[in-house]
Amino acid sequence: MNLLSTISKDRKETDYSSVAARWNAIVRRDHNADGKFYYSVKTTGVYCRPSCAARLPRLENVDFYESCEAAERAGFRACKRCKPKGLPLAEERAIKIAAACRAIENAEEPPNLDQLAKIAGMSRYHFHRIFKAATGLTPKAFAVAHRSDRIREELPKWNTVTEAIYGAGFNSNGRFYAKSAEMLGMKPASFRDGGNGAQPSHRNLG
Repeated sequence: MNLLSTISKDRKETDYSSVAARWNAIVRRDHNADGKFYYSVKTTGVYCRPSCAARLPRLENVDFYESCEAAERAGFRACKRCKPKGLPLAEERAIKIAAACRAIENAEEPPNLDQLAKIAGMSRYHFHRIFKAATGLTPKAFAVAHRSDRIREELPKWNTVTEAIYGAGFNSNGRFYAKSAEMLGMKPASFRDGGNGAQPSHRNLG
């Protein structure tokens, strides 16, 4: 399962070369424009990333730059609110969500929401919302889907269900069988046999 490959693909490719396009990005606080250009404000002496949440300046007081270094050479200092010298917000979030996904994938028992939010350095609510926006799944659904993929891959490889359970990373039969219907929609033995005679159950993973 490779949901992480989709996390960084949601940034739209837009041409920000014109003054009009750049100004519109500032007005919209467009996160997709972060890292594409920077703007300075003559009246404050600072430069920002396009998505900065600071009060919207007047266009006549704005200049545009291709890099932080160029803005600083022109005499402007980095905004303390949007921190333009850091990673673009979308990339920063992708790194944090990727770390949470790795924690889910590497754990015997999936971390709870509080633990995952702590790994990402976010509040529970904010993490849950950002995780779902990035992966298309809630953290719980991601964990179930990951384990489902692992056991589906392992079951055909082994002679017994027990061997497949341990091959998929479960440390006990009991923990697996407690969740097997949720992951496979049928009994493990039926899945190994190609699902013959089984009626898969459809569950809402959210």
